[in-house]
Amino acid sequence: MPKINFTPLTIKNLKAEPKTVEYFEQGRKHGEGSFGLRISPKDKRTWFIMYKTESNKVKRFTLGTYPKLSLKDARKLAADTMARIHEGHDPMQEQVIRRSAPTVSDLWEEYQATLNRKAKKKVASTEYEENRRWTKIISPALGDMKVEDITPIHISSLLNKVAAKAPISANRLHTLLRVMFKVALANGWINIHPMQWLDKPGGSEPARKRFLTDDEIRCLWPHFERLRPNPRDILKIGILTAQRPGEILAMKWEHLDLNSGVWTLKDTKNGNDHLLPLSHQVLSILRDRKEGVGFTKKMLWMKESEFVFPSRYNLNKGANSGHAKSTKEARKKVQQASGVTDWTAHDLRRTARTIMSRLNIKHHIRERVLNHAQGGIQGVYDRYDYLQEKADALNKLANEIDRILGKEKTAKIIELKTA
Repeated sequence: MPKINFTPLTIKNLKAEPKTVEYFEQGRKHGEGSFGLRISPKDKRTWFIMYKTESNKVKRFTLGTYPKLSLKDARKLAADTMARIHEGHDPMQEQVIRRSAPTVSDLWEEYQATLNRKAKKKVASTEYEENRRWTKIISPALGDMKVEDITPIHISSLLNKVAAKAPISANRLHTLLRVMFKVALANGWINIHPMQWLDKPGGSEPARKRFLTDDEIRCLWPHFERLRPNPRDILKIGILTAQRPGEILAMKWEHLDLNSGVWTLKDTKNGNDHLLPLSHQVLSILRDRKEGVGFTKKMLWMKESEFVFPSRYNLNKGANSGHAKSTKEARKKVQQASGVTDWTAHDLRRTARTIMSRLNIKHHIRERVLNHAQGGIQGVYDRYDYLQEKADALNKLANEIDRILGKEKTAKIIELKTA
């Protein structure tokens, strides 16, 4: 263990030997520890210190590599580390703990575990969007970082990057990250929430009021007809049933009773099963799909799927469920061709709700058709399913759509038998 006076020139002139050699700095005072430079046969130069713990055990702690860590900086780091040792800290033990500290990927797994422990599960569409944001945005940027190292700057930078192109999506990402780091706070992984002062980057979101006028419906419908079967039927059913787009996309044959004309929606946003009567127009669309009417030979595999709107695209991308996930591209195509712009799949639901209001359908029936949660005493004690009332409302809605489209024959009212 040769001792030398460390200077920049001395270190530069040291040569690699066939075996690893450790050089220690001369003249260090008692209590400052041994400060050294290790040179490997491949000329890798590493700064380190030797110190004793309270139990008199000798340990070696690596500071960094030369020349990335200069002599001046290495000396300062050695002094700071020895000062912490004198205060009772053990840098080697802290390093071991540090290595085992949870990463943001660990936090994501813990967040998923907390969701699984809850009695009320998130709806499938929300789970899909959260998983997409994790896979595409959060994991690549923060996944390998330690949770305790995440600062407001890290999160703000990520949010602003998303907000530059998609402000609303950035707001949703803000919400997901905020809930995730609450889990870290609850588990004691951090002491301060890194987002406590961060506002949503997309700003406040005024409630959307967009709905389609009668003229716009007349203009759009022929363009729906020109789409591929999945988006064509999804968009039609969206306005004919007033249901959430994600629930329509995930529709399964096992939840449909085409004989009685009822769709049982599982895993809904408010956590309850929702019985939805189906109009003649919707049943006609579904029966045609069941028989594969209008399908090309390449589409016939869709008849065997458990989903009404199956898709191999998402399965090929590694998705867990093989159903359509979006009508975004189809809607973009329709908007360009029709000139009717600035509407979303959810706006079809708002359009249906608006038409039902125009038809003087009672407010509480409209709310039950949309499967909005019923608050207060009514939500707790009123367990009647209003199936016939909802059937009447949806048949009136479908007939009104037919009238708007200029179809002479209207659907008959289907009387549902009491179970």
